[in-house]
Amino acid sequence: MRPIVVLGLVLAAVAALYFAFQDNSTTTPEALGGPETSTGTSEEPTTSPAELDGGIIKEREQIDARTDAVDLETPDAAPTKAGLTGIIVGLDEKPLQGARVVLTRHGTTSALFIDPTAVDRSRDKTTKTDASGRYSFTRVDPFDRYALLVSHSEFAPLEEGGIIITEGELNELYPIQLSKGVTLSGTVTDTAGNTVPNAEMELGQMALAIGGGHDPNALKIASDSMGKYEFNNLAKGNFVLQVKAEGYGQVTLSQIHVAGDGDMVRDIALDLAMALGGVVTDENGVPLKDVKVTAYSIGNRENRTQTQIETDAKGEFLMHDVPAGHYTLRAQAIGFRIGQVARAEAGEMHLQIALMSLPKVSGQVVDAATGSPVRRFSVSLRHAGADTINTVRIGKPLAFTDEQGRFTLPCPKAGNFMVQAESPDHAASLSDVFTIAAGQELGGITVRCTKGGGIKGVVLDSSGKPVSRAKITTQDDRWTGSDFDISLGIFPGIATVKTSRTNSRGEFSIDGLTPTTYLVEIEHKQFAGTAIRNVIVTEAVAVDLGQQVLARGATVSGTVRSPSGSVLAGSVVTMMLQPAANEFPARYTAKSNKEGQFRITSARPGTYWIHATRPIRGGGNPFANSSDIQNTRRRITVGDGQDLQGQDFDLAN
Repeated sequence: MRPIVVLGLVLAAVAALYFAFQDNSTTTPEALGGPETSTGTSEEPTTSPAELDGGIIKEREQIDARTDAVDLETPDAAPTKAGLTGIIVGLDEKPLQGARVVLTRHGTTSALFIDPTAVDRSRDKTTKTDASGRYSFTRVDPFDRYALLVSHSEFAPLEEGGIIITEGELNELYPIQLSKGVTLSGTVTDTAGNTVPNAEMELGQMALAIGGGHDPNALKIASDSMGKYEFNNLAKGNFVLQVKAEGYGQVTLSQIHVAGDGDMVRDIALDLAMALGGVVTDENGVPLKDVKVTAYSIGNRENRTQTQIETDAKGEFLMHDVPAGHYTLRAQAIGFRIGQVARAEAGEMHLQIALMSLPKVSGQVVDAATGSPVRRFSVSLRHAGADTINTVRIGKPLAFTDEQGRFTLPCPKAGNFMVQAESPDHAASLSDVFTIAAGQELGGITVRCTKGGGIKGVVLDSSGKPVSRAKITTQDDRWTGSDFDISLGIFPGIATVKTSRTNSRGEFSIDGLTPTTYLVEIEHKQFAGTAIRNVIVTEAVAVDLGQQVLARGATVSGTVRSPSGSVLAGSVVTMMLQPAANEFPARYTAKSNKEGQFRITSARPGTYWIHATRPIRGGGNPFANSSDIQNTRRRITVGDGQDLQGQDFDLAN
């Protein structure tokens, strides 16, 4: 079994085990559908934060508390922007002009941890290198898991992962060198041996195709008049090749492995196309329009077919591009259970798929204090298990604008649920628990939205001076910031994730928090971060965290060398704090420069495990990191203000 698949299965198993302790029910989020609500950055005017003395938040004070220059942010909002620059060179180490460079949070490695069909690429940044081979990105959100995708017509594309962009800095990356790649060529014929000209061919990365995803940088060509095709300068990796031509059935070759040790020849045979059609209705026989119908078939370990179409106004669908064989059909529409035909043979034209309506819940969102309808809001469902604090939100929130505050939501199945409502002027609030039966349309659910609670405090340095622009983030008290937490996508719990910043006096305040227990993180690039656990937020109360003092932290530096003994640019050094009981863990990373040198600053005092890993580029072995970690892992202890140099690493073969 391939390593990527193994890792995917392991992650799926771990996630399943985690949620098994939260709720025994299962969900099909995609069955809910609906638009996603926007979570843009709030740009607020500069004023002083509201004085919240006495702990009780009055309505006017709540409004004032949101108007400080601390720019209250949503989880996706950007703090102080940063930049990234570097140079792309060729085999002769001369600068390459016109190379395409994409900065993304979603490289091939991240595809192992998240649903590739849910990836939002609207935040990707793209540029081209100038005459000196230089690229630059400005106004970039700080993040330590970016990927850089580099391509040029004369070289193999390259993905450089683990790109770290530090807040408020122009980060200079070591030069990236492109090399020549592999040529994949062959001839497209039909099963009778006739060549097929003008066949449309698309080659994308396998990791991004798992689960129905799509490689946004897939290569697209067409076979020539003699049916011949050629993909040039391919990088190492596993690829999926989709081939289709008029009059022929689609075919997808899902196991094309490019090892990089020589050019490859792969001939492709297409079957004549056959039709597959039918009608989709609801349980009462009423035709359904715009239902997405997918037909897929596994021919052998390499070849498969998958095609998709939507039903017309009569609920009918007709596919013209399936080769002979048996197919599984899947029909999907908002508000209905996914329908399926387990075995349909190409050529069948009278297939019938009846979709069962999902339960529906409807109701009203009102202001808890006045009883007035909330006119603009978003709502979503949450499971209601024995412990409602650990509930998981189902699907994406649906946005509504209604003068009476009315909403209707599809429900994935029968069971116990709550409705969560959010609006710009209210904290996320929950309805009472309700029980819904299969196919039921349950009305009368009311969500009474409150203002929520808040936190405030002051951040100082060790000399008592205020620290401005410190980043304050609220999280669920169980949040650790680990890769596993991030891979969950939606962390279980009702805590509100918000970010704010201290003003020139070191003060901060965040309101609109759903009452529960919080973790409050405090970060600043010039200081060691800290976190306060077990912060209990209650309705209409501003929890005063008092004065929080940030230490200067420690500096750790050294050099990373390759197995041959040469310095290794692009390696990643990671420090993981061994926290005391109830202490928030800390993770620091640094990427070595062109001299193989790394530097970690502002590390919290304490004892750490530290290790180094070599660069893992797109198509590389993601498990190579495991041996590097084992071979280089060691324990170090750092004190506040310490400069610990000479932490060198030699990576073994």
